[in-house]
Amino acid sequence: MIAKMTEKSCLRILLIEDHTGYPDLLRDILAEESHPSYEIESASALKSGLDRLGKDPYDAVLLDLSLSDSQGLNTFSAVHAKAPFTPIVILTGQDDQTLALDALRNGAQDYLVKGKVDGKILASVIRFAIERKRSEVLLRKYNTQKEQILSSITSILIGVSPEGVITHWNPMAEFTFGIPAIEALNRHITLCGVSWDISFIMGAMDECRKKGRPVRLDDVRYERSDGQERLLGFSLIPIRGESDVASEFLLFGADITARKQIDQLKSEFISTVSHEFRTPLAIIKEGISQVLDGICGEINKSQKETLTISLQAIDRLTRLVDGLLDISRIEAGHIEFKKDLIDIGQLVREIHVAFQARARNKGLVLKSIIPETPVSIYADKDKIIQIFTNLTGNALKFTEKGYVEIAVTDKGETVECSVTDTGKGIAKEDLSKVFDKFQQFARAIGPGEKGTGLGLAICKGLVEAHEGRIWLESMLGSGTRAVFTLPKHKAVKIFKDYLRYQLRESAKKDTPLSVLAFRIENFDLVNERVRPDKLALFMDLLEQMVKKNLRRQADKAVRDDASIWVVLPATQKKDAVSVAGRILQILNEEHDGGSVEAGIKVAYRCVGFPEDGTAESILMDKALRSGGEYA
Repeated sequence: MIAKMTEKSCLRILLIEDHTGYPDLLRDILAEESHPSYEIESASALKSGLDRLGKDPYDAVLLDLSLSDSQGLNTFSAVHAKAPFTPIVILTGQDDQTLALDALRNGAQDYLVKGKVDGKILASVIRFAIERKRSEVLLRKYNTQKEQILSSITSILIGVSPEGVITHWNPMAEFTFGIPAIEALNRHITLCGVSWDISFIMGAMDECRKKGRPVRLDDVRYERSDGQERLLGFSLIPIRGESDVASEFLLFGADITARKQIDQLKSEFISTVSHEFRTPLAIIKEGISQVLDGICGEINKSQKETLTISLQAIDRLTRLVDGLLDISRIEAGHIEFKKDLIDIGQLVREIHVAFQARARNKGLVLKSIIPETPVSIYADKDKIIQIFTNLTGNALKFTEKGYVEIAVTDKGETVECSVTDTGKGIAKEDLSKVFDKFQQFARAIGPGEKGTGLGLAICKGLVEAHEGRIWLESMLGSGTRAVFTLPKHKAVKIFKDYLRYQLRESAKKDTPLSVLAFRIENFDLVNERVRPDKLALFMDLLEQMVKKNLRRQADKAVRDDASIWVVLPATQKKDAVSVAGRILQILNEEHDGGSVEAGIKVAYRCVGFPEDGTAESILMDKALRSGGEYA
């Protein structure tokens, strides 16, 4: 390895030059340079120079390309092959500079024109040549080590440029897809030969580029050469360059088909067993209730206490069965969501009312903190109620005195929800396990309210299914704060999520899809000139017209401030244009009738999958470009 300049007080230089007086000339030139000093040894022919290089190490070589036993680039190639880690500076005459430049392209560090060299220039050239060669060797070593590390990774690793060109394709990618690296490298990811859900991947790359952080891709479908459909799990990781912009993306993951099948079997088993429990449990509960109520005859106090305990055990077992069903559906991805825009503050008010009596009976204060301005989220209301119910129920269960507080905070792009108590708290070492199934902490041994150990696991699954996060903050003896965040999806985000789903379905079924964007031209100017109530009425009318002309359940329209977005699955562009034309015609008729505000101009643009793009962001960007048909 080449030593750093600062580590050597004397540099050993080999001069390979057939002019007999040149070595002494260079020694004289460098005599005044003392930091470092230079020791020059010489060889008058290529053979003798190679012999010296084979015996002793040198810090640099000064090489004349025209020797008695070798000429031109062959001279450089022979020296470079003999000492690949030693920097070479070419010595050339006025008429040989083109040859010297060829040597530079082949690995020489610099060149000097004979007769135009003084001590400072020669010393600088030698020092810089050594440093450049050292950096080059270190970079080559780093790249070699990087390639070895990347090639030894047992997961799929694919490098992709910002333009979508494949830059790395490791052995596991070769094995998984059956495509050699030589066939995949330098091809666009859409043309690499893998039959996979490319719209999903390109959409994730766009999201990763905008957010600047890793994006998780679950259940990416691909088809093997034998026709078998399988699943991939990927993390898409941005690699930032000097400008802090992603200079490359890494797709890191594995074939998760077998794991998914095991999870599916496990969930189906739990679901089946749970369902089989329900019927006998209901029969047993009904029988015990009849005896307890005296329908089957009188019972004494001791019998009544025994039957009451039995009934409580049945209720707990029923909750356990219900929890197992919920968790199995979540893990299998079979849980259904009916999302809509909901006022999270109003929902918390309902939770507060539902738990008020229970808190009062236990001598606790139940508080709620809600923003004055309504905050809407796009979520399944029943699932969010289930999350709050589990967290509030836990807080009341493990709090003996003090209060329980339910709070909602508007964080801009997200809503933070929390349930805080002054109860027993959880030990620090247990916090990492609280969301595992069947885990229970801080529960006293003996009689009392029993849980199933599934509540927090269900909460975590439901929050993450809403693209949120959940965590606990707690200290033993100081209470607990359960926090979860939910994204405040705007209308465009809601539409984009739906469009992404339909694009995946269209790619899977090989069917077309069209997107329509109706928008008010020069919206900012119109917003200043037209009264807000009239503009809102106009947008209501436009939205009604659009939705009235959508015939199928899969057709969806979403409104934001200035636009109406429409997705039409299994629809060619020409048919989508016909739909838009029909809407504009009705709008014109309404305008002639005086029911549309004068001066408001509506335009639409139509884009289609796959001809205009395969990712939702690309299609929506194109749909917003200027131009289009007008009403």
